[in-house]
Amino acid sequence: MRKASMTTPWMDTLTTPGSYFVLTPADTTPAAFYQKLWHDFHRLDDVGFVDPSDQSVIPFLSVADNILIDSPKNDVERLRQFLLDNEYTELNTHDFLDKPASTLNETERFYVQLFRFLLLKRHFIVTTNFLDHQGVSTFRIFFNLLENVLQSTQSHLIMVTSDHEMIDGQPPERLLNASMFKRE
Repeated sequence: MRKASMTTPWMDTLTTPGSYFVLTPADTTPAAFYQKLWHDFHRLDDVGFVDPSDQSVIPFLSVADNILIDSPKNDVERLRQFLLDNEYTELNTHDFLDKPASTLNETERFYVQLFRFLLLKRHFIVTTNFLDHQGVSTFRIFFNLLENVLQSTQSHLIMVTSDHEMIDGQPPERLLNASMFKRE
């Protein structure tokens, strides 16, 4: 249960776990809007911010160590079970979890940050427009698998995007208005 002082209008709107989309306002870029959200809400314990271009993935650690970096129990077996339970079998391998983070591509850095916040039980995860450029098939595979994880962890993934096609393909209940993120 979140403390009343920590809720915001957009948190109260998200009653169902899953993925949500925010079309960035015309007067800003997705990166600028994402930075505004980070600046306004980064102190909340229930929010995680994913940006595969930032430096939160430490190159000299393994992938597993990076995912578990802020976990109270640095437990690789718990991570493997979490990935297996949530059908991320391609990530639940020694090859992926044991490899050095310095070899990760942008997609893999995204997964590291995303799973870090899911294991930390963040209920709200905000991401940049990273998936806008991944192609429709990658996007659909990602979200089909991710919906199960979001449901089981009671989490909400909020994608900041400028891609109108991505927005047009979503059900109305999964679309958020950028104006709901303004501080009052």
